Amino acid sequence: MSLKNTPSFLIACNKQDITMAKSAKLIQQQLEKELNTLRVTRSAAPSTLDSSSTAPAQLGKKGKEFEFSQLPLKVEFLECSAKGGRGDTGSADIQDLEKWLAKIA
Repeated sequence: MSLKNTPSFLIACNKQDITMAKSAKLIQQQLEKELNTLRVTRSAAPSTLDSSSTAPAQLGKKGKEFEFSQLPLKVEFLECSAKGGRGDTGSADIQDLEKWLAKIA
C-alpha cells in the first residue's frame, strides 16, 4: 500500500567511518527483528482493566514477520558519516543524505 502524498522516512546510519560499523542493511534487519519481537510481546500481554474499547494498532501485517515494506509510508536506510574518518581533518560523507533531502524537497 503506497499513498501518493505519504511522507518518506529516513533512517541515517551514521558513523560509517568506523571500521566495525554495521551496514544499513544489517541495521534494517535488526530493527525489523526488534519491532517484530515488540509486536509479539505486546500482543501476548494481558489486556488492561482499562474501559476503552479501542484495539491497539497492529504494526505490519498480521501473521507475518514485520518488515518496513509493510508500512504505508516509505522507509529508507542510508549509510553516512557526519564526521570524517580522521577526526576533524577528514571530510564528512553525507552525499547520499544530501541527495535524499533534495529528492523530498
